[in-house]
Amino acid sequence: MNHPEANELSERELDILRLVATGASNKEIAQQLFISSNTVKVHLRNIFNKIGATSRTEAAMYAVRIRLVQGAPAQIPTEAEESPAAAAPERAESLPTPAPRPRWQIWALAAALLLLASTALIALLQPGSSQSSPTPTTPPIIGSILPQWELQADLPTPRSGLALAAFENRIYAIGGQTPQGVSGTAEYFDVETGQWAALPDKPLAVADVAAVVIGGEIFVPGGRLASGAMSPALEVYDLSQNTWSQRSPLPIAISGYALTAYEGSLYLFGGWDGQKVLSSVYEYDPSLDQWRERSPMPTGRAFAGAAIASGRIYVLGGWDGTDALTANEVYSPTSEELPAGPWSRAAALPEARYAVGVTTIADIIYVLGGLGQPDTRAGLLYFSQNDTWQQIEAAPQPIGAHFGLVSISTRLHLVGGVMGAQPSAQHLAYQAILTLSIPIIVK
Repeated sequence: MNHPEANELSERELDILRLVATGASNKEIAQQLFISSNTVKVHLRNIFNKIGATSRTEAAMYAVRIRLVQGAPAQIPTEAEESPAAAAPERAESLPTPAPRPRWQIWALAAALLLLASTALIALLQPGSSQSSPTPTTPPIIGSILPQWELQADLPTPRSGLALAAFENRIYAIGGQTPQGVSGTAEYFDVETGQWAALPDKPLAVADVAAVVIGGEIFVPGGRLASGAMSPALEVYDLSQNTWSQRSPLPIAISGYALTAYEGSLYLFGGWDGQKVLSSVYEYDPSLDQWRERSPMPTGRAFAGAAIASGRIYVLGGWDGTDALTANEVYSPTSEELPAGPWSRAAALPEARYAVGVTTIADIIYVLGGLGQPDTRAGLLYFSQNDTWQQIEAAPQPIGAHFGLVSISTRLHLVGGVMGAQPSAQHLAYQAILTLSIPIIVK
């Protein structure tokens, strides 16, 4: 039987649908395909919409009907059932379903929440009078008010130019420049306990690096060596085995690049080769252990930041060898073979910055700190949906540059960096999405 809607599914979506029919969980699918669980959820949402499914069980049955798998589908665990709405990345803990309430209370609650949400959304999305002078704003409110900035336990080993990565409820700090020199020190912070602990050192000590997590492993490419030379090495930390290994080296020796993971591949943008800034772009496929060169950036730069929003990679700020930049260039990996190419330009940063911290929550890009302005404590928000910038509350203290920045749930964690000329042990958390409790009294 011909199923036209199946033709709308991409190869990646067919792979995920096939695994769903075997009873695989999102985590198992992510591990097999070398992508994140959140990426699996996004794909599932698209799959459900395309085939008209409302649960994993329906999707599995559909896979059987189109002969994507043979025989009856595997039993789908009850907790794995997922509707298209539930397939979006989770941003808050699920709450138990309340007992039925009188109709008037439901309508009153709905009206209050609608008013609250509308006010917060208008405050969040209203553009500033100009992009050069963004209007300060507070984070979106989704439901007890928490402090926006909080001091966390200091990084045990002060350092700058470190690689920072987050996986589940842990933050991993690797390498960097310490007061004693370039280091391979590796430590992790447990968000639940608030404690730091040691890990096996990275075999090759490097600084001016970044890290990404793909398929339960942390990838740290290149870096500046203690000698001052650049390294092409790719070292990988296995989170389950607690061991380091080496993979295929980069085509060039490099540091100071921007790095992100997209659809199970690692993408590296620009950087510094010891002599000049670069515009090169490299993609690494962990399943093949292979690098390949992609279309170069329009603007060569080092010490930029990269983040994903709306299905595209944004490369922000940077240093051209002389000056800080406001560049905001957008890379679409799926457009590599199109005549127009994969690169486009978006609204420039309101301020020129480099050595910044960049990360994403709910398709909003956060840019913190950096060099290039007298005071970069005030963070910036970029909204990819309408290509606008906003400013957020300044940090309670100078945060410097060359630090690591990651997001976990609704919070940003800023770790390490350099203050003046000294590596820092700072660890700050920023509540990116505030919560507001509204009590309801039932009589």
